[in-house]
Amino acid sequence: MTILDLNEVRERRPPQVRSSCPDCSGRLTVLRIIPGRANAEYWTMRCTRCGGIHLDIVKPTAAPIGA
Repeated sequence: MTILDLNEVRERRPPQVRSSCPDCSGRLTVLRIIPGRANAEYWTMRCTRCGGIHLDIVKPTAAPIGA
């Protein structure tokens, strides 16, 4: 498992990954990013306010045509 620098995680956070808790609107911090099926990633996050754990599944984006 690779440990990422926090600044690197913030810079590469895809737009579909939540940044605030859906329960209390607190800030979410990344606990772990796990590779999944079909190049998807599982982002596990904890709320700094209520302590809730949230999982976002990030599906790969299609490569631009001609790339």
